[in-house]
Amino acid sequence: MVKRRIDNRDENERREDALRPDSHLGYDRDALAMHLMSREAFWIAESQFRRAVWLNPFEAQFKNHLAWCLYRRNQFAEAREWARKALDQEDDPNTRALLDLIERKIGCEKKGSG
Repeated sequence: MVKRRIDNRDENERREDALRPDSHLGYDRDALAMHLMSREAFWIAESQFRRAVWLNPFEAQFKNHLAWCLYRRNQFAEAREWARKALDQEDDPNTRALLDLIERKIGCEKKGSG
């Protein structure tokens, strides 16, 4: 008897998984996550940004948005990593400004704990 794996993902997720990585995917996830950010639902937005990056690693803006979300969640070290990945991919003044903001925040934390 052959056991079949039960796939609980919806049809859209299965299609995305089959097509990834693709430079045309992830924009709907990013747009949803940006809306969630505007409603301060950061932990839900983070999962959507991660999905967008996973689907389309070619879009630096998704990484920038994930970094911003992580910054808002006070996860500064990981935010810095994603901002650097976005900058390595595309030199963007907004990402550079975010990275400066993160670096200042990390610096303030080190001064406060040291």
